Parts: sequence; structure tokens; C-alpha cells
Amino acid sequence: MKITLDEGAREGAIRVDLAWELFLESKSTIPQGHGARLIPFTNWLWDELGKKAGYLNRNSGKELTLAIPALSEEALDFLLRVASFWADEVHVKKGGALSENLWRKPAVNVFDDKTLDGSERSLVRKDDQGYQRFFMPLLGPGRAFFRIELISNGESAARYHSHSEVDEYYLILEGSGTLRYNDKDVVVKRGDLIAKPTGPDATSQLIADRGEPLRILDMEIWHDRPYSSKDLILNPDFNEIIMRGPGWGGLFPNEALMSSEDFRKHYDEGYRRMKDGGWIPSKARGHKKVREKT
Repeated sequence: MKITLDEGAREGAIRVDLAWELFLESKSTIPQGHGARLIPFTNWLWDELGKKAGYLNRNSGKELTLAIPALSEEALDFLLRVASFWADEVHVKKGGALSENLWRKPAVNVFDDKTLDGSERSLVRKDDQGYQRFFMPLLGPGRAFFRIELISNGESAARYHSHSEVDEYYLILEGSGTLRYNDKDVVVKRGDLIAKPTGPDATSQLIADRGEPLRILDMEIWHDRPYSSKDLILNPDFNEIIMRGPGWGGLFPNEALMSSEDFRKHYDEGYRRMKDGGWIPSKARGHKKVREKT
């Protein structure tokens, strides 16, 4: 398969030029920092490519064209990376001139932060707490979301937290620190691979508290594509449970979480739950019986 990114093509091409501005609100650049802002666009393009390409797709032709706008170096590099998953030849056509094969390897170096290529430079975020490099969707828009985090001494990678829909794994690349895992504190060092699968709703936090920075590979595995699942995040230190995902956006105090025994016991009786966890009798449509105070 040969894919051509063509600034002049329109008829019969995948209209990346239109989608680019629609998804990214830019005519030529990609968002800086967190890779999540590129995911909706990449999901769309991935699905479009899947209709017309693929190594086991016997309905695909030998060539495919993507109509593209005039892009910055970083943005063009990003598109080349995505297209290279689908074809052995990837070219750019500008002003009628066709480039050499610009196929990109499906790899990044987790140790080298100094010689970043094209779009890798855009997917970097720095602040007082440390440094982050985002690998998705450079490495594809599947169910994984990987990033490098360099945590300054005295800081942490994230809040002490759990996820309901995200399996998390952390590989310590350099340095040492403390892993908070539920009620345990464990010293971790280079080479340690830490697992936090969904199910137990375990809470964890990595802290660089041993006099040196801590460099980790943070690996999230989502049950659906990243940021497409509804996820409950518990932050015990802040007494919060966050509701995140499509159609969700809110939080409530952790202490508001109650046993469901009362719900099951009085399922067929009318009542209204109050903010403090109590209840008052109330008529409910489809339920003749009203719950009585005892």
C-alpha cells in the first residue's frame, strides 16, 4: 500500500484538510502538551484508513490519498507517523512534486528527551513539578495511553488515586522513591514494574522523596479507547470521587458513598434520598407503596 499526503487532492481522497480544522481548531498545527487533545482526530482518521487500507484488507487498492492542508513540520510528522502504520510507502505531494518515501518507524525512545523528532517535540509538557512526554497517539490510538514522567524531588506524579475503568502500570526507569499503595508505603527503584489493575479499586501514588528525581513510564490500559470510557476516580486525600467520561462531569465527597443494602431492601417503595444520605417518604410513579418512617 502507498499513501500520499497531498495538499492539492480533493476528489476521492480522505478529507483530512476538513477534519483537521474541525477537530483541532487549527489550519496547520497540532495541540501542544497533553496527547489526549489529538485522540478524537486520530480515532476518526484511524477508522477512515481502516475502511480503505490494512494488510489483511483484500478490498483495498494499491494507493490511497489523504487531502491535507499546508501543515507545520510537527503536524506533518504526526500525520506521517499515523499513515506509516497502514502503508510501507508514505509520500507527501506539494505543488505537484512527490517526495521520497517518508515512512516513519513505530517507535519512540523512552530515555532520550534531547533529540526528539517533529511531533514528539509538541507532545511535551513542563512545569514546576516535573516533565512529561506523551506517546499517544504517536504510537496509535488503541486502548493504551503511555507517557514519560520525570518527577522532581519532593513531588508526586499524580494524586493518591484509583480508577474504575483504567488498568495502570508504572515502570521505574531512573531513580527511587516511595509507592503509596492502599495503606502501604513501599520503596521502589529502577526496574520495578508496578501493577494497578481494575477490580479492587486500589489507590496508588508515586512520590520522589528520596533525594533524587524519579523517572517513570506511566502506562494506562483503557477498556475502550482512551478517554472514551466512563471512569470513577477516587482521591482519598481530598475526600473526592470524580465522575469522568462522555456525558459525565462532576464530583461528590467520598464520605457520601453508602452501602447499597438500603436501596435493595426498599427498592419497590417510594422515597427520595437526601444530601446527607437520609431519606423522606415520596410518591414515585409506578410504585404504589410509599416507604414509611419507622
